Amino acid sequence: MPNSTQKFNEDPAEDAAVLLLRIGLAVLAMAVPISMVLSRRALFILVPIGAGLLLVAGLLLSDRSLLRRLRTTLLSTAGLSGLGLLAWSALSLVWSPVGIDAAERLAKIGGTLLLVIVTAAFLPERTRTSNLNLFPLGIVAAVAFTLATALGAPGAFSFQTDDSTLERAVVSLVVLVWPSLGALAIRDRWMAAGLIVVAVAVAAMAAWTSVALAALALGSLTFAIATIDPGRIGRLLGVVVAVLFLFAPAVPFGIGLLFKGLLALFGDRLPDLTTATETMRIWATIVVSEPVRLITGHGLDMATLAPLSGFLPPQTPKSLLFEIWYNFGVIGAVLAAVLSLSAFRIIGHLSPTVAPFVLAEFVAVLTIAFCGLDTTQLWWVTLLGVVALAFATVVRGQYRTSRPMARLEPSIAPPPRGQATL
Repeated sequence: MPNSTQKFNEDPAEDAAVLLLRIGLAVLAMAVPISMVLSRRALFILVPIGAGLLLVAGLLLSDRSLLRRLRTTLLSTAGLSGLGLLAWSALSLVWSPVGIDAAERLAKIGGTLLLVIVTAAFLPERTRTSNLNLFPLGIVAAVAFTLATALGAPGAFSFQTDDSTLERAVVSLVVLVWPSLGALAIRDRWMAAGLIVVAVAVAAMAAWTSVALAALALGSLTFAIATIDPGRIGRLLGVVVAVLFLFAPAVPFGIGLLFKGLLALFGDRLPDLTTATETMRIWATIVVSEPVRLITGHGLDMATLAPLSGFLPPQTPKSLLFEIWYNFGVIGAVLAAVLSLSAFRIIGHLSPTVAPFVLAEFVAVLTIAFCGLDTTQLWWVTLLGVVALAFATVVRGQYRTSRPMARLEPSIAPPPRGQATL
């Protein structure tokens, strides 16, 4: 008679995969947020290491659904529009005056996106609770490092180095906080989530990064509204962002008039308003002076390199809306509009617990991108890749451990009361 207490054979490959998965997620969830305070370049080392470990773990735990997930992602409306935008970016190298430099930038961005997509497809179908804990722990540690740097007195101990940027660290905190909040929310730890939001806000105020504070505020407002009906809010936000992309050339004329009126009222008391008014004037001049270029654009990376080379004034706007039209023209704007519209609709169909956090993430990211961050920088694209992997992990962690009640088959149903059994 076989021993009923005999243990199942252990699978060394599965054990190794679980360990590699834990280490890879620890690198992305904890080492990356902390490294943003310490160094600008550490991100480019840590992300390939973390993603590589996740890929190896996925290979050891590979299943037949891998190709199906990849195919579903790439053949969706968001996937096809994203591929179309990359293809149009590559084609724009033909008429870009900085084709060689832009080609190198495109190769790095394309490689990063490919790494993120493949790694997300290799992630297991289920995420362990212990792995979800890594994301809030990483944010808490990063907040502590940021506060120690921002509040450090001159000559006192500080984590800031010549290779680090405090503003970039705070922006990274605001971007990375939302997957951490989602990891806490799916386990009903709302108090801890609220405390982390307050801590990030304190860090942003200590370093006084206005764009990060604005992104955190708008993201929080989006989350509060999206909890009512994520699907409807996702569709509404998708339409708003798509309209902004399509009609971005009209922005400097409307906003420029508003800024001029405010400048006439407040005068020299708001120097930042004077700079913003000049930026809108330059944008409007570019639109009027080169109407043909609104069709094809100037080519990849021109919006970044033209002000550096003196081809455009230093006050040229650094906004995703301007960069899309200046680099890629109307075709790029249409592709960006379709991509944003489909992405917001997909987010709206996620579970009601996670969807508000993803919508808040998108609004925070777009706020930073629209308010002047050069979104073609590789560190920004890499950071968004980390966010995508974090949310992919969180989404796959929202399963219930409660089991449904068992149904008794007629063949094994208990005998009627009072009837003896053999």
